[in-house]
Amino acid sequence: MSESSKYGGLTFGENKGNITIENNGTLNQGIAGHSDDIMNALKLLHEDIQRLSDEQRDIAEANFELLQTHLENGDKEKAKKPLEKLNAILGAITSILTIASFVGLRIPIK
Repeated sequence: MSESSKYGGLTFGENKGNITIENNGTLNQGIAGHSDDIMNALKLLHEDIQRLSDEQRDIAEANFELLQTHLENGDKEKAKKPLEKLNAILGAITSILTIASFVGLRIPIK
């Protein structure tokens, strides 16, 4: 039986996605394997959105809300589109990579 937990109305079950992050030549690998990882990633992503300029923040918040709605509905495929848009605004930050791993989206690190 899989374990699940809730964050802001979102329910996450067991996840087995791999993530790889390269930063300044250092390669870090991990597994977004716990709902705590996804909950923390959503929290960090929201904090990063709050630091954006007003115009960018409005666009990012709308996409963040869509992302939450799709995750809440268990629709990982629909969650990919707003996540791609958030990646375009914020870049390949750890929180986006963790969530991308959860939904099965590959995000190139530039």
